[in-house]
Amino acid sequence: MNMFNKMIVYEALKRSQAPEPTGRLTHKSHSDGQDSIISLMIHDIFGGEILKTHKKKNWHFYNRINGERVDFTGSEMGESSLVNEFEDIPSSPDETSDYIDQVDYSAFFMRFVKAFEEAIGLEKYLPGLTA
Repeated sequence: MNMFNKMIVYEALKRSQAPEPTGRLTHKSHSDGQDSIISLMIHDIFGGEILKTHKKKNWHFYNRINGERVDFTGSEMGESSLVNEFEDIPSSPDETSDYIDQVDYSAFFMRFVKAFEEAIGLEKYLPGLTA
């Protein structure tokens, strides 16, 4: 079992959310609808579960890794909150994919991998994961 370090992942997420020319996936926007991209990517790289909870008129996606709820889109990282309002309804990669654009997902995934690689090195963290 790997040791999931959420602070390292959070720092890599911040680095991977540099403003793009399109204005997409910036730090400000990631908590507004980007939770599906982030939760799917976290699941694809680190495993665990994808969970969801009702938020206004849509779903809010987040993860559970090694038994711990992890939400990189706000509440645990200092933004406003759902802290005691999580429903922990199981979701799946297929369901989460319905809420994302695959081109956005791929671009964000590659930026995250580069940022994570710069921070710690994926080969050291998860041998065999790098291309």
